[in-house]
Amino acid sequence: MLDRVRTIGTQSRRTTSMLFSRVGKRYNTINRRAGRLELFPAVGFALSAGLVVAIGAYGLLHWAIPASEAKAAPIDITRVALTIVAGVGGVVALVIAYRRQRDIEQSRFVERFGAAASQLGAADVAVRIAGVYAMAGAADQSDGLRRQQCIDVLCGYLRLPYVPDHGSSGRTKLVTTIPRAEGGETEEHVEYRQNDREVRRTILRVIADHLLTEAEYCWSTSNFDFRTAHLEGVVFDAVTFSGLAWFDEATFAGPARFDKATFAGPAGFDRATFTGPAVFNGATFCDRTRFSEVTFNDRAEFRGATFRAVAEFYRATFDGHAELREATFNNAGFYRATFNGHVRFDKVTFNGGLVFHATTFNGHAEFQQATFSHAVDFGKAIFNGRAGFRETKLNGDAQFAEAVFDGPADFAGATFTGRTTFLDADFGSEQVVFDGPARWSPPEPEFDWSRGVGEKPANIEPQDWPRATTTS
Repeated sequence: MLDRVRTIGTQSRRTTSMLFSRVGKRYNTINRRAGRLELFPAVGFALSAGLVVAIGAYGLLHWAIPASEAKAAPIDITRVALTIVAGVGGVVALVIAYRRQRDIEQSRFVERFGAAASQLGAADVAVRIAGVYAMAGAADQSDGLRRQQCIDVLCGYLRLPYVPDHGSSGRTKLVTTIPRAEGGETEEHVEYRQNDREVRRTILRVIADHLLTEAEYCWSTSNFDFRTAHLEGVVFDAVTFSGLAWFDEATFAGPARFDKATFAGPAGFDRATFTGPAVFNGATFCDRTRFSEVTFNDRAEFRGATFRAVAEFYRATFDGHAELREATFNNAGFYRATFNGHVRFDKVTFNGGLVFHATTFNGHAEFQQATFSHAVDFGKAIFNGRAGFRETKLNGDAQFAEAVFDGPADFAGATFTGRTTFLDADFGSEQVVFDGPARWSPPEPEFDWSRGVGEKPANIEPQDWPRATTTS
């Protein structure tokens, strides 16, 4: 019998450990649902749950330890009845105490939240800054939906209309008098938030501090909606966004730094504008990332960045130099993107499919020692500057059909493993080099002249076509 009880105890501990892991995940959901119950239904629910547990415990003990068949004495029945009554009373008291404490916490949150919101709407800049920290404090002392509400307010402040020229001005109102054609005048009143730039920068600093993994109160699991916001002096170095991070149509005024940032959830920068340098060096994007129709007015740096899921740069515009050396992409798309400055993809690893279809490179485009593990599409791409593919590994199919090379192009030492086509490509008049390919594998790359259409242009090297490979 003792061995049997020990076995049951061991099984019970294992079952309990598994149950705790599940209960931990479901606690918040049950807590929210229980909070919405009225008092009597809540008491009934608690009693029902206690009854189920009691019946289960009784059945387990009855199975483990056979009960005596002797009749129970009246005093024992009385004790059991009193125990049940005490248990029911305890459950009712616990439910009432829990609901009282929950209501107190809710009242405290509403009070703190309302006070912080009022401060954020004040005219005085010092009061608004105090409101930022008050709202952050309310978020720190809350979790779940309450914390998300506080964060939404801070992000919402950044989405309010903002005139950068008056960001550091003490002016609160502008009155303009406009003459009317029929006589008289019309006054137009425009109100400004005094010294609003410092308030906005305070919000960004507070959010950045709470997105660090070592922060005392970490907000990384929350969602951040910066869509259409005007953001000045963004410094999000080493932060972690585990929830949604939306920056669509946002304007980044001045430098925007995301060095070594981690985006564990989806990240969106569609139609955003970066007026200053955009730095994402060493950043990690774990989920789908969108930079479609984004505009980089200054340099854009993604050196050593990692894109583990789909990365979309469709119709993106890079007006400054773009630095993407040693980055890692999985399924990236630069369809119809425009690079007006020099762009460097040296030593980049493309593990999935890659699309540069109809992309325009107005500056130098360097892909030296890059590795394309799967198919890549440069069809109809335009290279107005130098195109550098020296020692590039094209391990999948490579499409250069109808591409235009107006500047010099260097494919020396490149590896052509899959099916590669340059059909209908325009090689212009500058020198194009295919010297010493590391592999010119069957099937050999396709050119118009290899199909008997015209002759090989004189500007394409080597003249003794094709030169032997440097490696087997």
